[in-house]
Amino acid sequence: MMTSQYPQTLTPKMVDGITGFRLCAYLMGLEGWRRGLVLKYYGDINKYSKIRTQGKKIIGRNYSLESENEIHYFNQSRGDIVSNEAVRVAQNKQTTKEYLNKYGVYTLPSKEFTKHDTDEEIIKATHEIVYPVIVKPTYGTLSKGVVLNIKNEYELADALNYVRNKLGFKNVIIERYFEGHDIRLYVVNDVTVAALKRVPAQVIGDGKSTIKELILQKNDSRENNPYLAARPIKIDNEVRKSLESNDYKLSSILESKKKILVKNKSTMDQGVDLYDITDSIQDHIKQLAIDTLKALPDIAHGSIDMLYDGNEAVVIEVNPSANISMHMFPTEGKPRNIPSYIMDFYFPETKGKALVNKYVYFDYLNIVGILTKNYTNYIEVKSLSSGPLHAMRYIVTGKIGKVGYMEWLKRQASLNNLHGYGRKLDNENVEIVVASNDTEKVKGLKKACMKGPKKAKVNNVSGSVFQGEIKFGFEIKSNKNIEDHDLTELHELKKKIETLEKKCGDLKRRESKYKKKYHAIENSKSWQITQPVRKAGALVRRISGR
Repeated sequence: MMTSQYPQTLTPKMVDGITGFRLCAYLMGLEGWRRGLVLKYYGDINKYSKIRTQGKKIIGRNYSLESENEIHYFNQSRGDIVSNEAVRVAQNKQTTKEYLNKYGVYTLPSKEFTKHDTDEEIIKATHEIVYPVIVKPTYGTLSKGVVLNIKNEYELADALNYVRNKLGFKNVIIERYFEGHDIRLYVVNDVTVAALKRVPAQVIGDGKSTIKELILQKNDSRENNPYLAARPIKIDNEVRKSLESNDYKLSSILESKKKILVKNKSTMDQGVDLYDITDSIQDHIKQLAIDTLKALPDIAHGSIDMLYDGNEAVVIEVNPSANISMHMFPTEGKPRNIPSYIMDFYFPETKGKALVNKYVYFDYLNIVGILTKNYTNYIEVKSLSSGPLHAMRYIVTGKIGKVGYMEWLKRQASLNNLHGYGRKLDNENVEIVVASNDTEKVKGLKKACMKGPKKAKVNNVSGSVFQGEIKFGFEIKSNKNIEDHDLTELHELKKKIETLEKKCGDLKRRESKYKKKYHAIENSKSWQITQPVRKAGALVRRISGR
């Protein structure tokens, strides 16, 4: 499966290892920081702001951005201009519907049930709504626990058991179902800036691979996408039941170009495919998203989930603290840089400034690690100097091993506030990538490298313009010469090892299964009773020479 290109302001190295809502907080902070704003990440943001925070693992998800004139606080993708009241309303889907209905936004008939209502009482009351219906948690996010297109009371009983017992959402809403695609739109200051169609987990046959192999192939193809990689298809009972309903098994070879769903629509966090439809969706659907936010109290930006039949749509959910990274890393289509729209709204005077240094980034995971250890309550990311960075790649050749060259290099870079890295190559030569907004400092390092420390004997320093990403600060990397093609090869080897390990695990499970069957037969009465007969038969065959 093809995945889209990264947004022009990002590369794989910049987002490596960052997932979930932390990815949102990092992307938002990165956009503001590149614009010259002061960026701080907090352990406990509520010491400084009354912004309502969400989530259990909040470290790295709360931050502030500050210009000369003002400061704004953020939780995930939500800024403090969005009111806490809006968050409270949006967290309760039934309350959200009441606000929408008052404003004139049509919603589907529904009924709310609490933990005190039994499944039987809910099933009985659902007849008033009329099938097909939807089950969704009263309080919930990310479409978790939303089960669509329930056609009868038997399916409803299964859905309630899944949502209320397995997932633990005791308070639920039963809503009339609307046949359509699951779409998400994002609105900033009365403008719909992005729209996605979300398709549940599916695979496409090639006429050769089993469905299990197709699932593994699909998971592998998504590993380079920061949003999709964290949402692989898990092979579980839900997959098996979904396949059985269509007379397939995991071992079935799927016909060429045949598409089948392998997950229930309730599991949009697993294997979902994202298709950007911002430029194709009708204007009246975009206006519906805008009107939806207007219906809630003081919510200038956020996401709206809808069901969409190609012409009309109905609102399902509103999220002021939405995961915006899905719009930036779709399966197919144009990436939408949501942080840039939000920063334009909060700090309009900085519009376009991030593009000046679009290839520079900072070590977010290191910040999270320090905050997690509770050494400090906030960390300020060192500000960028004004003006674009000028970057060069130098190769230093000569007798520079065992003379303290790398330590000397790091001191030189730190003294001159240079960014980039240095590392020894396999042939003992040194590669240096260095950047600064002061071109004279970059040139000055080349001159310094020609001399090096006292015991160094440098033969030559060659240089070329560097156009890749630059991590803020200067570091000494491993002496292994790992280039991009080496990383790709290592990644492919890793995937092959994982595939072999899975096959090995399957074989071990099969071996264990057959051993149990063998021991069961060996210990059975029929086997023991017929043992003399088998021995006599074996003796006769030996005597007869067979």
